[in-house]
Amino acid sequence: MLLAAGQFIGTLCVFQLAALVPLMVLCLRDRRPRWAALAGLYMGIAYTIPQMIYLRMPVPVTAILLVWMTILLIALCMAIAFFLPRHPVLGPLAVGAAWIILDWVNYTAVPIWGLAQSFARSWTAYPFAIQFISITGISGVLFVVGTLSGLTAHIIMRRSKSNPLPPSGYSPFAGGELLLAIIILMLVFVNSVRRFQKPSNSLKVAAAGWVFDDRSHTMNPNELPGFEKLFAGPAEEAAAQGARIFTTGELGFYIADHERPERIEQFAAVARDHHLWLLVGYFKISNKAGDENRIFFMSPEGEIVHEYTKTHLTPYEPGQKGTGDLKTVEVDGLTVGAMICQDDNFSKLTRHYGNLKADIVLCPTADWWTIKDAHLQAVRARAIECNYPIVRGAANGISAAISAKGQILAKRDHYADGPGYVIADIPVYRNKTVFSRFGHWPSLLAAVAACVVCIKVKNHE
Repeated sequence: MLLAAGQFIGTLCVFQLAALVPLMVLCLRDRRPRWAALAGLYMGIAYTIPQMIYLRMPVPVTAILLVWMTILLIALCMAIAFFLPRHPVLGPLAVGAAWIILDWVNYTAVPIWGLAQSFARSWTAYPFAIQFISITGISGVLFVVGTLSGLTAHIIMRRSKSNPLPPSGYSPFAGGELLLAIIILMLVFVNSVRRFQKPSNSLKVAAAGWVFDDRSHTMNPNELPGFEKLFAGPAEEAAAQGARIFTTGELGFYIADHERPERIEQFAAVARDHHLWLLVGYFKISNKAGDENRIFFMSPEGEIVHEYTKTHLTPYEPGQKGTGDLKTVEVDGLTVGAMICQDDNFSKLTRHYGNLKADIVLCPTADWWTIKDAHLQAVRARAIECNYPIVRGAANGISAAISAKGQILAKRDHYADGPGYVIADIPVYRNKTVFSRFGHWPSLLAAVAACVVCIKVKNHE
């Protein structure tokens, strides 16, 4: 439950620092792998079931994730039992490394929600503590948590009167205190460098959203009164406040082929009247080509300059999937990209914009009441990893402007606050990150190397 606490309330993610320490101490006392496997079974059930109940996912998805997460936590506990007793320093490092590998397997082998499945997702509640994920990716947090927990367990055992392990010589390095200090100093350094970087430019962007339920049945955005209330009016207000881009949520509108010219002209009139760039999320209804979840970029002249079809569909989502054909537009000399909702959980797409050095990425989103906070947690990590701000309009969720450092610049929960929009002056940073360039591979290779080195070392005696 301590591992999962932050998934419900983000600020409780710090409990992960203590979650595995009792288990690690037990593994140092009793190294039998069957007890570690049993602990992993209990952990998997306790970690997964409360989340599945809260998130109210479909039964097949719930069953798959319950089995999958339990397998992963059994593997983690057995890795702890195998690596941790081998050495007071290399053992904790190998445990942290094993957790990185397992987390990568988690969202790669069974990618129902992609990177949102990461055990480290909730650490975005403290963005300035995890700026180093611009190097490692979000799983790097687990290396830190696993290593610090392992070092703590060894220190506890060494100082315990009932310690069954022979003395380690009590040198600072053998006991892990020096490594503990080095890790903390490195984290402080990397986080400080990122925190105090200065932006090179800025752009004011607005994002609108609303909720499709019984409360909004009198305001249908596909009818003229609803279009004026939910889209045209907020766009006018945002333009008056200096916004250069106005975006909606995912599936904000439904547009059939036969009505497309008329509907597109509605948006074009708004763009021309207020000299705005528009990014509109809509569901394309087509008897010939098939239905698609799409967005289009529209210039201030009322011309569609780019369209994109969602690449990663959620379970049971209707429509055809896209090909991942990401493109950008230039707005006031800045490069602006876009993707749709679930796409932001897959690093192949998010890193694409990082490598292009997109200055701002727009991500129209459609969530539901129980998933809205979890998705917002996840998307903040993508901003830090690739060093670009993300602005998301939301249907059935939270519209937000997120800085490249993971800070929430503005947000509106449409379940709590009703339809509306957020607007923020978005700071832009130019440099690419290590994660954008190389993805998870540097962390994975380093993790494998740490495990191999630990295996080569004779059990600490």
